Amino acid sequence: MDYLLAPLFWLLSLFVSIVWWIFTQLVWIVLWLLLPIAIAAFIALRVAERVLGQERVRAWVKARSQKYGASASNRIRRLVFALGVLPIRVLFWLPIYALWHSIVSLLWRPKWSPWQRAWAKRWRAEPKVR
Repeated sequence: MDYLLAPLFWLLSLFVSIVWWIFTQLVWIVLWLLLPIAIAAFIALRVAERVLGQERVRAWVKARSQKYGASASNRIRRLVFALGVLPIRVLFWLPIYALWHSIVSLLWRPKWSPWQRAWAKRWRAEPKVR
């Protein structure tokens, strides 16, 4: 029985190791890219509070956050409505298609674009009509 389960356990351990690698990469990305930006933003906020005044800076931050929050809320509301009216089978296949499409888009690029083709045809000699 062990020789039947060994390939299954090997595949499972391979999958777990890949998921763990992705998780650790994301942690390092957050640590080395986003954390310094957050620290710089915090320092800039404190400096602005000292220079311009605490009430003025907090009012500016509040106005910006309300503006972005309202626009994000409108986008989410439209997205939830659109996803709510989709059939269940479409909701099932949508993440699979999105993953497949992103992988294909990363690995394959066409050698021409419609704009290049149209521009090339513009300079071609017109065929003579008799």
